[in-house]
Amino acid sequence: MALQNLLGPLPVETFLSDSFSQYWANEIDALALAPQSRHICAFGDFPNTSRIGPNHDIVLVLNGTSSGVCPPDLDWILPDRAGLVIADAVSAAFTRHIDFDRIDVLCWSWQKALGGEGGHGMIALSPRAQARLKAGGRKPVARLIRLHNPDGSVNKAFFDGRTISTPSMFAVEDIHSALDWAEACGGLSALLNRVANNYAVMAEWVNSTPWVDWTCTNSAARSTCSITLRLIRERLAAGEKEDDGKIVARMIRLLEAEGAAFDIWSYGDAPPGFRIWAGPTVEADDLAILCEWLAWAYSETCEAGTPPEATVVRDREPVQG
Repeated sequence: MALQNLLGPLPVETFLSDSFSQYWANEIDALALAPQSRHICAFGDFPNTSRIGPNHDIVLVLNGTSSGVCPPDLDWILPDRAGLVIADAVSAAFTRHIDFDRIDVLCWSWQKALGGEGGHGMIALSPRAQARLKAGGRKPVARLIRLHNPDGSVNKAFFDGRTISTPSMFAVEDIHSALDWAEACGGLSALLNRVANNYAVMAEWVNSTPWVDWTCTNSAARSTCSITLRLIRERLAAGEKEDDGKIVARMIRLLEAEGAAFDIWSYGDAPPGFRIWAGPTVEADDLAILCEWLAWAYSETCEAGTPPEATVVRDREPVQG
């Protein structure tokens, strides 16, 4: 909705840090929404941000659940820039600090951090984004995702609770219940603290486990709630690492059969590994138990284990909030 309604007047720069940012970049090209420059890096890191045009729009993902990558900060985005900043915050909302002064369009959903019912997207527009809607000269936009009225003005009914069709009242009550729970926990700061505690549990286990490592090895760009891990098996002969997918699959099936973990497969086009949600609705104690189960599944799948000479030594890293 944001891309189709707002892109066009200026060139756009996209930052490909995970599968979803790749989707948005492909959509921009497929729909010819704006001239695009793609900033690309190796999977598991965030692209370089030093060559950004202040008169260009920016599209980025604030928390990549497929790669476990986040932009380390948003200081590189000038607050007085001419271009708009459109951010996919589906899993960043309520899990990390967001510098709203540097973002013009924020898109998130109910189902991620607060565990609400899926299929309900939210969008917040800055005054500059609203001014872009009023500027006119836009390309045709389908009625179901049109953010403007026929006269070009902002359709403020969207932001007053009016919907095109009737949403599920159970889903609305569900998100109110989730927000009540979040307030009872202590609000946003408490949610971020829960995420930091969850990350600390996972970081301690990864740092002490020789056969697993982060998919995102750049700790400054690592998500603290989208835990993505890969196998480390230096003892194997060259060419044998292609079996990692089979080992991961056997481990996950063991865990599912035991009722210990579900849906922790890595994202479809990510390297073989594990994708574990550690958002604020997850308990740190449960993650600690999951780590024990992962160790058990690995020992059951790889009977020989990892010999001492293959032990991976990693520096201890500070917990990120």
